[in-house]
Amino acid sequence: MIFVISDIHGMLDSLKNLIWEIEDKFKNNEDIDELIFLGDYIDYGPNSKEVIDYITELPYKKTFLAGNHEDLLLQFFHKDLRDATFSKNYWLYDNEGCRTLRSFIGVQGYSTEPEKLAEKIDRKYFDFFENLLYIYEKEINGQKYLFSHAHIDEYMLDTFLTLKQYDKFHKCLRENDLYLYTTPIWARKDCSFHELDEEFEKVRDYVVIHGHTPVATMDKTPEYVRKYKVPYIEVNRTIEAKEIKAAEYIGEKSILEFDVKIDEIYGINIDTGISIGHGLSALGIETRSSSKNYWRSENGTDNHVEYTIIQARSDQINKRRGYMRYYKYILRK
Repeated sequence: MIFVISDIHGMLDSLKNLIWEIEDKFKNNEDIDELIFLGDYIDYGPNSKEVIDYITELPYKKTFLAGNHEDLLLQFFHKDLRDATFSKNYWLYDNEGCRTLRSFIGVQGYSTEPEKLAEKIDRKYFDFFENLLYIYEKEINGQKYLFSHAHIDEYMLDTFLTLKQYDKFHKCLRENDLYLYTTPIWARKDCSFHELDEEFEKVRDYVVIHGHTPVATMDKTPEYVRKYKVPYIEVNRTIEAKEIKAAEYIGEKSILEFDVKIDEIYGINIDTGISIGHGLSALGIETRSSSKNYWRSENGTDNHVEYTIIQARSDQINKRRGYMRYYKYILRK
């Protein structure tokens, strides 16, 4: 099983509970093949430094991608790479970067001078931030996936797929006269605070797994997303989920069955809004054939795709039985 997590935003307790649940429910049943993190490890929450320490020390294969909040931090510290629109106050106060700095250096000695602050932060953290991927490509059970922080357009694929290193990213922007807010760490699908953004379309034969925009803030969120606050299956038509309650090996959960084919989907947004008081989700992708078949073709072969979602709910942290949620998405091939 491969698990994908995005937009942690310094919420260490929710992240730990999510990883513990993954380990408890899956480690003894099947291998945890890889953990893919889609960026925005920092800001908003109180424990940005501790989140970096925790995820880098996990004993699994790990892939780390950059998010727009890591970009804001690096622009703060790298004057020569700043975008023309960058503002120190935008990161420090609008995006609560000041909380990130306090997690790294404490309250004492806090200032807004990047040079002074950089001396108090261990170089290994800058190495982590500066060497994140921008797009990650992987084929799983015959399906091709792209992983990025935000959604991507066709042109981004060839431009950003091989990029790794922050300075090369901004050099690429300058050389190609590209706009920062249309890159894989900033691009947004239509949502309430970006009214002019257009719908994304399918990128070749890939499914794009991304975060960046909390599903609860989006204008055209389907009813199943509003009801359950779960990852949003992006497709160029309205789909709703049929709920099938079932008690399975990971506990009581909801199975959401969709009348949609995998090749219709252009993306799955897994940012379920831990930064706005909702939940932190892990999307599990099967790396081997499932034992249970919800659809069967005439010759009896598998004809479905399953995604497992485990979610730590920050808005129900005091409700023991409601804190962890489990879902399974069933789609047709």
